Amino acid sequence: MMLSTLLSGSIGRYVFAGSAFGALAPMTYILSAARSPEPASIFTDLLLDPFGLTMLALPLAAGLFALRIERHHARLQRQIRELEEGRRALQMAARRDGLTGLGNRIALEDDFSGSARRALLVLDLDRFKFVNDTMGQAAGDELLKTLAARVATTAGVRGKLYRLGGDEFVLLVGTSLDHAGVAALCRDLEAAAAAPYELARGRVVSGVSIGVTLVAPEDRALSDVLLRARLALYRAKEVFGASHCFYDESLAEAALVQSEIERDLARALRDDEFYLEYQPIIGVESGRLRSFEALLRWRHPVRGTISPEVFIPIAERTGMIHSIGEWVVEHACREAARWPSPTGVGVNVSGDQFKDRGFVDHVKSCLMRTGLAPGRLTIEVTEAVFSIDINLVCRSLEELRAFGVRVALDDFGTGFSSINNLRLFPLDQLKIDRSFAREMLESNRDARLIDLIHRLSETFQIGTTIEGIETEGQLDFVRKLGISEAQGFLISRPVSPAKVSEMLLPDHQLLAVAS
Repeated sequence: MMLSTLLSGSIGRYVFAGSAFGALAPMTYILSAARSPEPASIFTDLLLDPFGLTMLALPLAAGLFALRIERHHARLQRQIRELEEGRRALQMAARRDGLTGLGNRIALEDDFSGSARRALLVLDLDRFKFVNDTMGQAAGDELLKTLAARVATTAGVRGKLYRLGGDEFVLLVGTSLDHAGVAALCRDLEAAAAAPYELARGRVVSGVSIGVTLVAPEDRALSDVLLRARLALYRAKEVFGASHCFYDESLAEAALVQSEIERDLARALRDDEFYLEYQPIIGVESGRLRSFEALLRWRHPVRGTISPEVFIPIAERTGMIHSIGEWVVEHACREAARWPSPTGVGVNVSGDQFKDRGFVDHVKSCLMRTGLAPGRLTIEVTEAVFSIDINLVCRSLEELRAFGVRVALDDFGTGFSSINNLRLFPLDQLKIDRSFAREMLESNRDARLIDLIHRLSETFQIGTTIEGIETEGQLDFVRKLGISEAQGFLISRPVSPAKVSEMLLPDHQLLAVAS
């Protein structure tokens, strides 16, 4: 076979390789590739899969050979096709959430920049961590997939759903909806999410909180729009009974203030800016002082006195509630130890504090260190504890009660309680929220509810305290119902430790209306 025939024949394309092949020098080889739509593919395939090649050496002249390389054409085409399919699959996987199959952050970035949009919604599943912690990750994943299907079906053509991670979903809403339409969509999503979830491990009742921001044509950065929606989401979670919230500029201002408060909280404990005030609780029949509720205050050097309603949620979110809570227990026990027995003190405890394994031991050590009898300390929790690991909370409270500490459920009637929770929860006292006292003389409904709560407490052998008593008429009403304890401005506003000492004097008149 002549070299010219090899070069010009129909068997394929040829290239020459010389001494650059190192160990193969000084011989020269002619490589003949099978016909391929891409000339370079033979070298790629040779490196990847040399065993699929048929090689034939042809002598040309002294020291020269022609090396004919043939590939099974069908196998070559199949491998090319598989490589292309794999490439497309990788591209798709990079844009998809592995659990739900929804688009992820990459897909959202692309769609946000390439489509008309009216609004962006951030959805957060309520109680997801509780389900994950108590029922397992498989149940949590099942819950997320079910929610994703419900939201996508409910939204339909009105929006496209994405999952960014955890229990955070984003719905990108098109221009077909106006402000009222977006609000209606939120209500539809809330209703869909609120239906019970039948999981393999049992039934779960949950819901969603939604942060909404409208998107203007000049909004180019997804990160800025997401920030606005998340600020609205945080507000929706903070406001009791609110499931969705629209962003406005006041939220950005509030976020700035909160970030400054968060920064200053770490310094406040170190610089001794916290202090306690005490509000008396009396026996309704006797009118005598029974105990005080310790109330945390923060005297900020620039902002003045900051309400606990402002800084406690921030402390809980940042984890600083643990060190602040320990400070409160320590100082309340130390102060109460100076009072004559049996006057007690109640201390409010955040549900997050029960997640600290050392919380119970800290309470015990405070009692032993200060000399306060355990029966004079009441740990007050709100109904929010029912939204976390109820078994963990119950174990902690049962251990404290076994040590002699009393337990009260504060602000009852505003949150998550059920009769079953009252039956299972280790309680000594039920404190009816002040909102009931405010309307009980004008509203038959509130009056009946107070009576019902009191009788329910008696059924479970739990004492009852009513908060927010501000008039003699209210006090007379609860006295007739047989409620044992009362607290409110009629009796006294919160006072300093020095004022407590005056109240403990035998001739002090507690029922004088505070000026």
